[in-house]
Amino acid sequence: MIPLSLSLRNFLSYGEEVPPLDFSQFHVACLTGGNGHGKSALLDGITYALWGQARKSRSDEELCRIGAREMRVDFDFALGEKHFRVIRSWRRTKRGVPALDLQVESDGIFRTLSEGEGINPTQRRINELLSMDYDTFVNSAFIVQGRADEFTQKNARQRKEVLGRILGLGRYDQLQGMARVRYQEHQRESETLQTRLSELDAELAKREGYESELLAVDDHLALLGSEISSGEKVQAKLEVQRLELVQIRQRVAELEREQRRVADREQQVSIELENLREQQRQDGEILASAESIERDFATYNQLHTQVGLLEQKAQEHGALETHRRQLEERIAQARQEVERQQERWSATLDERQRQLDEHQALLNREQTIAIRYAQFKTLSEQAQALEQARIRYEDLLSERRDLENVLYRAEQDRKSQRQALSKQLAQLERATSEEETLAAHIHQLQAQRTQLQAKAEERDRLKDEGSDLNAQITERQQKLRAEEEELANERQQALALADSDDANCPLCGSALDAEHRQQVVAELSQREERRQECIAVLGSELATLDDQLQKMRTHYKVLGEEIAPLQQVHQDLATGEARLAQIRESTAEAQSLAEQLATLGRELKDQSYASSERERLHKLAGEIELLGYSSAEHETLGQKLAELRPVEAEYARLQDAKSQAEQLKSEQAEAQTQLDRATRQLAEAGYAQEEREKLSQVEQQLVALGYDGAEHQRLRLQHDDLRDSARQFERLQHARQRRASSGESRVRYEAETSTLAEQLQTIKEEKEALHERTGELEDVDRKLGENQTQLEKLRVERDQHLQRRGNLEALCARCAELAQEQDQLREKLQGTQRQAWIYQQLDKAFGKDGIQALIIENAVPQIAEEANAILARLTDNRIQVAFESLRDLKKGGTRETLDVKIADEVGERSYHLYSGGEAFRTNFALRIALSKVLAMRSGTRLHTLFIDEGFGTQDEQGLDQLIEAIQKVSEDFKKVLIVTHLDQLKAAFPVQIEVTKHPDLGSRFSVTQHA
Repeated sequence: MIPLSLSLRNFLSYGEEVPPLDFSQFHVACLTGGNGHGKSALLDGITYALWGQARKSRSDEELCRIGAREMRVDFDFALGEKHFRVIRSWRRTKRGVPALDLQVESDGIFRTLSEGEGINPTQRRINELLSMDYDTFVNSAFIVQGRADEFTQKNARQRKEVLGRILGLGRYDQLQGMARVRYQEHQRESETLQTRLSELDAELAKREGYESELLAVDDHLALLGSEISSGEKVQAKLEVQRLELVQIRQRVAELEREQRRVADREQQVSIELENLREQQRQDGEILASAESIERDFATYNQLHTQVGLLEQKAQEHGALETHRRQLEERIAQARQEVERQQERWSATLDERQRQLDEHQALLNREQTIAIRYAQFKTLSEQAQALEQARIRYEDLLSERRDLENVLYRAEQDRKSQRQALSKQLAQLERATSEEETLAAHIHQLQAQRTQLQAKAEERDRLKDEGSDLNAQITERQQKLRAEEEELANERQQALALADSDDANCPLCGSALDAEHRQQVVAELSQREERRQECIAVLGSELATLDDQLQKMRTHYKVLGEEIAPLQQVHQDLATGEARLAQIRESTAEAQSLAEQLATLGRELKDQSYASSERERLHKLAGEIELLGYSSAEHETLGQKLAELRPVEAEYARLQDAKSQAEQLKSEQAEAQTQLDRATRQLAEAGYAQEEREKLSQVEQQLVALGYDGAEHQRLRLQHDDLRDSARQFERLQHARQRRASSGESRVRYEAETSTLAEQLQTIKEEKEALHERTGELEDVDRKLGENQTQLEKLRVERDQHLQRRGNLEALCARCAELAQEQDQLREKLQGTQRQAWIYQQLDKAFGKDGIQALIIENAVPQIAEEANAILARLTDNRIQVAFESLRDLKKGGTRETLDVKIADEVGERSYHLYSGGEAFRTNFALRIALSKVLAMRSGTRLHTLFIDEGFGTQDEQGLDQLIEAIQKVSEDFKKVLIVTHLDQLKAAFPVQIEVTKHPDLGSRFSVTQHA
């Protein structure tokens, strides 16, 4: 990360319209200015933009300039080939509104990389880009004012954490976490598979029983099938018999219906024949009186015409009479109407007088009514107040009842909970009763596992020892072959020396004489003896080693057979431990339940539950007492009010009487006028004049009509006497018409009667013949029912066995599937256990004591080397630092640590015994070393060094050495920024950023370059 520009707005001492700081103008620069002018604020702006933190962990509100509503920091930096911009702002509101935006430049345009809501996702993105957080930065590349010794002053654990962050070891923690999760997943999967295998073993143990039962069920089904087949044949035969008998019974029923039908027809024909004979007799009588009937019918027709004419006159006469009566009635009604008006106005006059009399009686009592009405109003107001009190009283009582119900329910709930917890606790105690037995079994398994593991280790040791023995045997065999070859060569030389006259020595190549030849021969003879002794020793050793190897192989084979149960012991132990863990969890749960039971018991005893309801109940009692409502007082007041209630109506009537008295007097005068008018109309007959004229005209029309009612009555009586002649004449006509056809009908009815008698006889004979077999049907039905019942029993039994066979077949098929599943699960369990072991090893490897420890162990010398190189320039090789990664313990053994050891020409001393200048130079060297390591390692891309630390502890020589060291290490960084107010340091760097502070504008800076 290389800074490019920084813009501040209302940040700390900086105000509005502050020009940006362009970092591209310099490589190394010195920040100068008076105390409190805002030098360190520039560096705080960078850390605030990137991580939202500044010195002393100040809040956003404290960082915002006093009086400003909004604060903003824009920081541009290069990372690799990309140009990034971070904008962090804060707006002063009631709760404060922070904002953060990360942008990347592309073709001159900045595009946001922020995702989601809030600033946390963007902050994580920035940390990922920089590969560090704020703490890592201020412990390495940013030497904060007053905190140069931060790394040195930390304890060993904290120094290791800082170094781990600098070296990017966090990713190994993530890998360890991932490996641990995978290990736990495979471990849980192994436990699940082992549990499932145990279930499969228990289920497959029933397979043989299922198969045996299936064979027995098949045999019984064959027997049932034979019995059902025989029963069905008997059933079919009986059903055929029953069908035949049913058909016979149906035929008998049909014959009985036919017999009834024929008998009914015979009776009907007899009746019709008798009726025909009676009709012929009556027709004969009518035909004998034909002359008299015809004469009477002619007279009837003549009278009918005369009566018809008189009927028309009678109708006209009746209409006129009706009109006359209507006119007379209307005249009478008109008189009655006038009389009624006379009576009505007279009654109205009397009624108004009576009402006036009544109102006068009420008005005479006006003062008494007013007094009683005032009393009524007063009592009504008191009653209304008491009614409101009663409503409040009843509300309080209702609330009290509700609270009492709540308390009762709370008590019942706790009793129910206590009862349920007691049952649950009893169940858990029964479940935990096997803990001791299971623990003992696990202890036995652990002991067995320990023994088997010891034997497995012994077997591995034997394997290693056997490999060593093989190596020793091979080595000795090679030595033996070499000795034998040397022995053969020396014997050949001795023979050659004895047979040859060569003057040269075969050992040293010098000339031989007789004496020298004898010495050479003796030497060769001694060598041969020594080699034979060596060969004998080697042979003996080979025999001993081979014997040991054979014994080891025998023991190795025996141990292999003895440790064969180890895998099963592992599985049983894992299963048992899982079960024991469950039981112990149940024990813990039982303890929790017991505590809950005790708590419930205390609550029930002390009544400490529903405290708010109890408190409210107590307050209600006070409110009820304070209300002071009395139902007796309310009832007494109600009685008094009831006694006075009629006065309310009297008062209303009094008001009505006062308002209506004048109206009644006016109506009384009007009634007297109307009464006098009606009296005059009756005396002078001045009513219904039009009706009187119409009545005179109607009477004249009646005289002109000349209707004789007596003559009309006489002719009507004669006409009525001969009315039957028309019916007799009609009967005569019908008799003449029937005379020809009735004889033929009589002959036909007599023939049909004879035929019907013959049919009845035939039906009777057939019915008697069939009736004898209808009795057999009941016996056949009985046999059918018994056989059907037996068949149903057999079929039910067969269905039960078929169902059982289906279940057994399904169980057998299921067992086959389970056996296949068992094989698959065993294979899968081996793979899962292998994966669990692998991830367990990775968990250890990625942990603090694994790869991380190796990386730190390799990095520590580099940090010490870099620090000592800087200290060599700062202290003229007087002070050196070292890191101690292991510390001896008083009780023996060692412990990992990361202690800083500082030594000078006197020797190693405590950090606190060095002077301020020496301590500062040491801290400075360590921090620069950490910054260089950070720039070079762990994937970080930070090539910037910030130094905001006072150098006042250094003398002139120390400052010169510091300047030299800074200038030297600046070659390793792209940007170096030093904050100081010392003139010697200012003059040492060509670029200066001068910070000044103005009362109205705030802090400002300017960049100057010196030759």
